Order: sequence, then C-alpha cells, then structure tokens
Amino acid sequence: MTGAGESRRPMRPFNTVQWGGVALVAAGIAAMLAVVAGRFGLISGTKDMLTTGTSLCVLGTVLINTWREAVPLTPEAKRRRLLIIGVALAVCAIVAAAVFFGGQQT
Repeated sequence: MTGAGESRRPMRPFNTVQWGGVALVAAGIAAMLAVVAGRFGLISGTKDMLTTGTSLCVLGTVLINTWREAVPLTPEAKRRRLLIIGVALAVCAIVAAAVFFGGQQT
C-alpha cells in the first residue's frame, strides 16, 4: 500500500503480461484509426469497430498496470499533474462546445 503523498506507476522493465497489454493497446488504436479511415471512405466495414478498439485499449491498460511500483510524489510532480488535469478539462470543454454548437444548423 502507498501512503499519503505517493503515487504508483507501472514498474519497469515490463514483464510479458505488460507487453501483452501494450499489444492490446496498439491493436485498439489500430481499430480506432480504421474507424476514422472508414468515416473518410477509405475502407469499408468499420462501423462497429469503435467499441472493440476502445475495449482493447482499456483491457491493455489494465494489463500494463498489473505490476506497480511506489514513487514518492514531489511538489513539482503535483503541480505538473494539476496542470495536465487542467489542460485536459479545458480541451474536453472545448471539444464538447464544438460538438454541441458545431452540429446546429442556422
């Protein structure tokens, strides 16, 4: 167990289970890129692959995170983490606004 102020990340070097997770994430990303290519009309038959790609990425992430190490969280790391969270929330808000307001016809 980690104490207060500690974070855990996947331990390095990766073991075979973690490398299997990396392969699943790569396959999931490939499936999502195939969906994007299908939406542009470059390939066909990719309509139902989005959930498959997402599921592969989630399962791969779980496998990567099966072996974890304790890492102390420094004040600089805390500031960096808050900055990343803030930027991610801002990007999500911008994308949501673009989807909501961009889809309306005038």
